[in-house]
This record gives sequence, C-alpha cells and structure tokens, in this order.
Amino acid sequence: MATLFRGALIGGAVLAAALPATGQQTDADPDTMRVCASTKDAPYSTADLDGFENRIAEIIADEAGLTLEMVQVEKDAIFLHRDGIEQDICEVIIGVDEGDERMLTSEPYYRSAYAFVARQDRGFEGHTWQDIDQEGYDTFAYRYHSPAETILKYSGRYEYNLIYQASLVDFEDRRNQYTQVPAERVVDEVSSGKADLGILFAPEAARFVKDSREPLEMTLITDRIERSDGLVIPLQYSQSVGVADDSPELLEKIDAALESGSARIRAVLEEEGIPTLPMN
Repeated sequence: MATLFRGALIGGAVLAAALPATGQQTDADPDTMRVCASTKDAPYSTADLDGFENRIAEIIADEAGLTLEMVQVEKDAIFLHRDGIEQDICEVIIGVDEGDERMLTSEPYYRSAYAFVARQDRGFEGHTWQDIDQEGYDTFAYRYHSPAETILKYSGRYEYNLIYQASLVDFEDRRNQYTQVPAERVVDEVSSGKADLGILFAPEAARFVKDSREPLEMTLITDRIERSDGLVIPLQYSQSVGVADDSPELLEKIDAALESGSARIRAVLEEEGIPTLPMN
C-alpha cells in the first residue's frame, strides 16, 4: 500500500511553514489547513516541498480558500499520524489509503496499483503477480513492508533474494526499527541492471521511471493475492486525504475542494507520470 507521508506565498492563498515535529501544540484556526508532510518520502513529499503530494496540498488549500500550513516532519511518513495528528501539530495527511481507520478520510482522488518496473530492452511481459516466475528473472528490488514481499514468498523467490535485498539498506538490521529502501533506489537498481525487476506502488516509481536515462517500462499488476487462509491482499489502492477525527468540518471543505480542483489534481498526476485506474 502506499506509504503515509510534506515556503512562500502561492497564489495568494497558501502559506507553508516548516516546523520541527517536537509535539508542540497550536490552536487550530478554522481558516488554516495544517498538513503534516515528511521530509523523507520522495516522490510524495520532500524537504524541498517538490513532492507531488505537496503540490496537491496546495491545490486543496487554494480550492477551499484556506491558508496552508505545511508542517514538515523530519521522519519517515509512516510516523506522521503518531507524531503529527496525535500530537496535534496538524490535522491533515495527504495520500492515505481510503478508509484508513485511524482518521477520517476524504473521497478518494485517484486510484493506482502495484507495478512491475523493467528495462525496456528486457522485453518483460506480464501483468499478474504470478508473472514474476519467468526464466531470467531472479533478482528483485522492492520496498519493505509492502505486498511485494508477499509476492516473492508466494512465488518461492523470497529466500533466494534476501541477501541482495538486504544489500539495498547496507544490511541494516530490521528488528526494532523502521528500515526502508527509497523508491528511487529500487528504480535505479532496475535501470542499472542490478535487479531484473522492481516491484513497488506505481505512484512511488513514476517520477523515477520517467527520469531514468535507461528506458524503463512500468506495468500495473491487475490481480490480487488470495492467501490459502482466505485473506485477500489487494494490489490496487484508492488514495484519499486523512483528517483528524475531531475535524469533520475540515473534511467537508476538503471533499468539496477535491471535487472542484479535480482537473488540477489530475494534471499533477499526469505530469508526474502516475498511471491511474477507474475508481471502484
């Protein structure tokens, strides 16, 4: 699934403020949208505020007539709810899975899927997760804590790939700490030929696939993982805006802004090169 995630005056409506995530609290202003944004979540959000979710936050605030306060958190995006919303330094996180139970979620504004990333000169063909089981495809790069690990386990490739995958984080121990492979690193491994195939959420990969000097292709995975115990692991996800439980009025404004600004948001996704799917 997609990971959670980021100053000047923009269009007269947006004010971005960089604040450390120290747990300080500020009084909520009904005319301000405080968005927690990770500095370590490219391409979603970056320290330079050039992530595509940063741009979407600007659009939402502009459409809603709100001042945007971008609260930059110097931690991985997975900590934004705990260290952001729960500490009351923000009310909003851009880009969460639809229906995330930790907060209120907006109507989804786009839907995408996990994808294979391959060099064009390899001629990879396949659009189901089972299609990694092909001759000549033995080394796989992926991000931890994702369905990619399950795909490799169910394909019998996980153990064989463990040493290579661990090398992508310099063999850092994953126990009792959050360890992650940057999306850009996954794509670079494929581009350089060190990995036969990359497996990651398409929005994470799109920017780096587009900017790669080596021509790459990205193929959305069209099926889902159905485990033997009956549990289904989806490989397609709708993305929403997360809002603190005690801010339903803000959620209403955000939903309206997502509708009125849908064309502007779509333009951002298209410029980023993100492949999207029809909403369910």
